Amino acid sequence: MNRFSIICLAASLAAAACSQDKLVEEGYGYLRAGVHADDNISDVIVPDLRSGDGGAPVFSLTVYDWSGEVAASVADCNDLQTEPLKLHAGTYTAHVFSADAGPAVFGTPFYAGSRDFTIESGKEANVGITASIANTRVTVEYSDVVKEKFESYVFTVTNGLGELTYSAAEGTESAEGYFSVTGTLSWTLSLVNSDGTPYKDITGTVADVEGGQHYRFSWDLDTEADCGAGAVTVILDDGTNDREFTIVLDPEDNTIPEISTGFEIPESGPVQVEIESQMSTLVLDVSSEDGFSNLVLTYPDPASLQQTEVDLCGAPEETVAALSETGIMTRAVTAEDTGCSIDLNSFVPFLPIGTYEIGVFAVDRGGSYLRRAVSFEVISDKEAEIVSAAPWAMFAEVKAKWFALTPPAGLGFQYRKVSDADWTDFTGPVSMDTEKRTYTASIRTLEPGTEYLVRAVSAEDKETKELAFTTEKAETIPNMSFDAWYQDGGAWYPNSGTDNFWWDTANGGTKTLSIYPTTPAEEEYIYAKGEGKNAAKLQSKEAALVGLAAGNIYTGKFVEAVISLSNPGARLDWGVPFSSRPLALKGFYHYLPKAVNKGSYNDMSGKPDIGQIQIMLTDWASPFRVDTAAGQFVNPQTDTGIIAYGAIDLNETEGYEPFTVDLEYRDLSRTPKYIVIVAAASKYGDYFTGGVGSTLYLDEFSFVYNPDELSE
Repeated sequence: MNRFSIICLAASLAAAACSQDKLVEEGYGYLRAGVHADDNISDVIVPDLRSGDGGAPVFSLTVYDWSGEVAASVADCNDLQTEPLKLHAGTYTAHVFSADAGPAVFGTPFYAGSRDFTIESGKEANVGITASIANTRVTVEYSDVVKEKFESYVFTVTNGLGELTYSAAEGTESAEGYFSVTGTLSWTLSLVNSDGTPYKDITGTVADVEGGQHYRFSWDLDTEADCGAGAVTVILDDGTNDREFTIVLDPEDNTIPEISTGFEIPESGPVQVEIESQMSTLVLDVSSEDGFSNLVLTYPDPASLQQTEVDLCGAPEETVAALSETGIMTRAVTAEDTGCSIDLNSFVPFLPIGTYEIGVFAVDRGGSYLRRAVSFEVISDKEAEIVSAAPWAMFAEVKAKWFALTPPAGLGFQYRKVSDADWTDFTGPVSMDTEKRTYTASIRTLEPGTEYLVRAVSAEDKETKELAFTTEKAETIPNMSFDAWYQDGGAWYPNSGTDNFWWDTANGGTKTLSIYPTTPAEEEYIYAKGEGKNAAKLQSKEAALVGLAAGNIYTGKFVEAVISLSNPGARLDWGVPFSSRPLALKGFYHYLPKAVNKGSYNDMSGKPDIGQIQIMLTDWASPFRVDTAAGQFVNPQTDTGIIAYGAIDLNETEGYEPFTVDLEYRDLSRTPKYIVIVAAASKYGDYFTGGVGSTLYLDEFSFVYNPDELSE
């Protein structure tokens, strides 16, 4: 056996640059190295790989300390013979490498090795490191029969990083190739018959490839196989597994596959196709009397526009489905098929403006083949086109696409009311998606409930398709300023009267106890003062049986009290009709919490009370029946009827402060039917937990429909 070993030798103390006393004092030791030839690769005898003058490869040495940091390095280990490494006492790892010729190279292997060693103070290490071949070696040989039967035989191997071609024409037919280890080797054998006819390439992949292995590809012909007239079996022996590939050569078969088109191909130049045109003639029909052994379609991938190929022979359903998604309509080809149709009508016209090539490589079962490539030029008299408009009340999210490979100059939008004659140029930011060739924008300051037109434009193209849309209504609900109140039997209600009932409170359930948690605010606690102005005062109060009646207000209606000594409660309907989509709820609040002294839900006992405001848009079939006695509450996290939701918790303030509750939309395709706004002086009042006397003042609620207001 021959392999390279690097022996790190002890140097004499006399040769050291300083005395032993000095070494001990400073805690140093020394390291030398020598190189010896010793080579082995998977039990295969190989020739001497040293240079022609008998010299060994140059090895570099890198020393790492215990933490993985580089402690020292030497470009040529031979230098250590005269200049040994001086190292602090400690534990190290030495790595040695020969010069790396690249991921794939003829004739020059790559060696590597490592070993741990220790330097002691005042002493010198004696360490040996074996550097073994780290590459995979590949050779190829052909029998005399192969050389006689074929005019050309070229073998190509790749590890995914580099590629080597074993070819007599290049003088590398019998060369030794070395590949860095990536785990696989893929190979291709290209054959040309003695009459100059090329055959379809034979390909394969070797898995689980490791360093130090030798793959010997030995090719021979077996003319005794009973595979038909002139049959030839090509056998690969890679030293581990036998793989057979059959090529049937029938001298009496002069047929070749045929390819016809449903469209005319010009004598010069590509086939021109109008972008997004409705066509029915872009069809390739492929036929073969002998059937197909391969039917390879090459086409530009719509996402990357990189050429992609797929073999339709025996193609799985997933492959055909993936082609269908791109617009290529075809089917898998079986051994019995003599024809196949490839429909490109929904594919080519939807490529971006540009020139593309679509190819077919058909190989029949007799080994004859035909290649045909057709160039298509996708053209258009427009540069961009509007795709969609998603209107809200005061803005619309619009999307357009461009047709060229790169964005044309000046891409943007124009819009106008249907009732106006002049277009308005959109001047806001535009977002580009170069992969999908689309761009989007948010057109602001639109009027609610208004018909608009929008179109895509570029610097050179303004006469494009128009898209109509109508902005949504910007609904509100009565008495969001909490100015209107009326009284019935001592209980206050935040509405103008019984015939205009939108808001309700817990007063209906507690009036039998003469307790009214929700009332109009005192004059000094009104935020927006003036004649006829008012605010809401929500105060949690002590109540018999249940312990606490939380001050609250909500859109909906109180239904009835549940009278029970063991499990009292109330039933109320949450939600009033509403079909708009605001972005947020805003207003003003002043909160004066007390320590929680009633109930212990969520471990709140003794802690400062918390106020809360919630808003939700739903498409329930009817208002939600809350039943506190039965524990029936809305769960904002799991209720599928909730389209949008937002909530904020409130803490103590010194006076009125503004608030904004953003609505998070969970579904942009559904239209609301109800809106629920709930505010409480005690967040956990539903569970009769809170602080007696916690007071929340609310005033001047309103909806936000203009997204620019959200940043105010």
